[in-house]
Amino acid sequence: MSSSARLTSAGLALVLVAAGGAGCGTGGGVAQVNGISRELIVAYDDAHPTGTLSFPSTTYESVTQFALPDGEHRPIRLRFQLGAPGQLAITIYATTLLETPGEALRTLSCDASKEDVSDGTDGRWIVADLGDMKPLKGVVWIGVRKLGGEPTLWASSVASGHAFVRNNDPNNLMGLLPTKRTPMVRIEVAP
Repeated sequence: MSSSARLTSAGLALVLVAAGGAGCGTGGGVAQVNGISRELIVAYDDAHPTGTLSFPSTTYESVTQFALPDGEHRPIRLRFQLGAPGQLAITIYATTLLETPGEALRTLSCDASKEDVSDGTDGRWIVADLGDMKPLKGVVWIGVRKLGGEPTLWASSVASGHAFVRNNDPNNLMGLLPTKRTPMVRIEVAP
């Protein structure tokens, strides 16, 4: 990565990444002009993890709403910082007319080991390639829930207004509840 600029607007961080030179390209079919590609990294945390989010059961889900800039964007990668190992399901959802998570567009599973765990300051992220997805536009949601073990996600103390938790247990349904911490989850897209 040869340069980056961080722009913040109402808790939204968009980073324009210019990558060029030998070994500094991007994957996922990102268009390049003269060896330089453009990506947007959309995040609502402040890049300073202060604690972790845990999952009391496999039906609890941490859900973050991502409002993409105008137009269509090709998904490139999804990244998150893990605080403890375990098995996770990560789902990218379309939005409904009521601006809640809707149709599942893609679900990934992750069996994370101790080697995948970050201490919150080491810059270690788990990264999933999204290059084979159709373009996204508008609002998308990213949900993370445990499948097994006791995984945790790092979170910042930012109350972004975009982070929620819900319980999908049919015997104990709980709709979206806002959280006072924002998980360290990011999506990278190409304009």
